[in-house]
Amino acid sequence: MSGVARAVVPPRVRALARRWWRRDRPLPRVRVGVGARVPGWTLRAAATVATPLLVVLAGARTPVDTGILVTVALALAAWTALRPGPGPTHVAVVVAAVVLVLSPGAPFDPAALWLAPLGYATVRLGWWAQQVGPGDLVGVTALRRTARRDLAVALATLAVGALSWAVAGHPVDGLVALAAVALVAVAWLVVGGHDGE
Repeated sequence: MSGVARAVVPPRVRALARRWWRRDRPLPRVRVGVGARVPGWTLRAAATVATPLLVVLAGARTPVDTGILVTVALALAAWTALRPGPGPTHVAVVVAAVVLVLSPGAPFDPAALWLAPLGYATVRLGWWAQQVGPGDLVGVTALRRTARRDLAVALATLAVGALSWAVAGHPVDGLVALAAVALVAVAWLVVGGHDGE
C-alpha cells in the first residue's frame, strides 16, 4: 500500500482485511461425471481392420492376382497396427483406387462410390488411432462430435452410389454430370468445414 492509503485506512481495518483474505477456506465441492468411454486400442484395431478391408473389397471386382492383393493388404494392416495415422490409410485409399482402375467397369465403375464411405471411414479411423494411445480412453462424446458430418458424407456418397448402380449400363450422360457435381459439393462441404487436423 502506498503511504496515502495507509493513512486513510486504519491499522485495525487493515489487519482485519488481511486476516479475512489469508484465512484458509475449504474448497467448494465439485462433482464430475465421466460419460461412456472407448479404449484407444479399439480405435487402432478398427483402423487395422478397415485398411486392408478396403483394399481387398476393391480388388474383389478386378482381375488382379489375389496373392499380390492379400500381400499388400496384410502389409498395410501391419503398418496400420504399428504406426497408425494418415500414412497407411491414405496409401490404402490410393491402392484401392488404382486397383479399381483395373476393373472391367473402369473408369466409371459404380463400385467406387460404394467403397468411398469405407475409404472415408478408414481415413477417419486412422486419424483417431494416431491421436490416442492404446491405453488411453476416448469419450464417446468426443467421437460423436464429428459423427454427424461423417455420417452425412457417407450417406450422400451411398445415395449417389445407389443412383449410379441403378442406372449402370443405361445412357444417362446428364446423371453422370449431376453425380460429378454432387461429389464435388460433398467434398467441398467436408474440406470447407475441416480444421486441417
